[in-house]
Amino acid sequence: MRSRLAARSPLLAVTDAGRRFVAVGIRGQAVLSDDGGRTWAQATVPVSSDLVAVSFPTEKTGWAVGHGGVVLKSTDGGATWVKQFDGRHASEVAVGYFEKRGADDAAAQQLLADEKSLVDAGGTQPFLDVYFINEQTGFVVGTFNRIFRTDDGGTTWVPWMDRTDNPKGLHFNAIAGSGGNIYLAGEQGMVWRLGPDSKRFVALPTPYSGTLFGLLPISPTTLLTFGMRGSVFRSEDAGGAWKRVEMASLAGVTSGAVLPDGMVVLVTQAGTMEVSRDQGRKFTPVKPAQPMSYFGVSAGANGQVMLAGAEGMRVETVR
Repeated sequence: MRSRLAARSPLLAVTDAGRRFVAVGIRGQAVLSDDGGRTWAQATVPVSSDLVAVSFPTEKTGWAVGHGGVVLKSTDGGATWVKQFDGRHASEVAVGYFEKRGADDAAAQQLLADEKSLVDAGGTQPFLDVYFINEQTGFVVGTFNRIFRTDDGGTTWVPWMDRTDNPKGLHFNAIAGSGGNIYLAGEQGMVWRLGPDSKRFVALPTPYSGTLFGLLPISPTTLLTFGMRGSVFRSEDAGGAWKRVEMASLAGVTSGAVLPDGMVVLVTQAGTMEVSRDQGRKFTPVKPAQPMSYFGVSAGANGQVMLAGAEGMRVETVR
């Protein structure tokens, strides 16, 4: 529904689409700004499901995902959206895909049984994150090992649940990529990396046993993963080895961004920001002018960051 308070509603993710910023949130809210966050306009969205993640590989074409397994696409920089996929369709695709694998494929039969049990329960599984490499190829991920890939801009989707080292069916909370590497993060401190030859997501466990909320590639081989209770881990070898990064706050770290000058910013559920000037080795707390519970952050110009949170959109300058 149209609302003059859309930019003040809880918003859960924000990203840049060229010089524009696009944010999404509860009840299908989506807003956009062309002036560095000074003003926001509401987008036209065909669903009222909560939207939790957004990805724009180009300034015009992007995707958003959320509850009900909805996958939305925009080709005008986030001003208008159309639904491409949803949870019921995803289940139909998955059941058909694994049925074709045959009765002699034990792994496929187990995945088929898992999918049918979700269908029988009457629910539609949410997608929790989305990442597109370009306008054609991308992934959506979510609960219970749920992952689909498209190579035609979202016209068709292929299940990849059989391409993950995830025998426990853990939730995937995040997906991100850099320098040809694509990573997943989720429950029980787990990170996965897509093998270029095997075409499988190989497990890269961290020293943590709690839930990881996100990933932040800093360079092709350096990345951070973060989650509950101020837990942040850093790898310099594309996830092969991890080292814990000490944080000033024990609040859950929800999102991160790398600014044009290389500064790294992490935000938390408690409304705090942590800043690193050495590629994530050490962080220093920075007090926001108007703190709120933060769920998303995107890098702006001149040291600014766009912040999505419990009270809508904010702009802060980080020095």
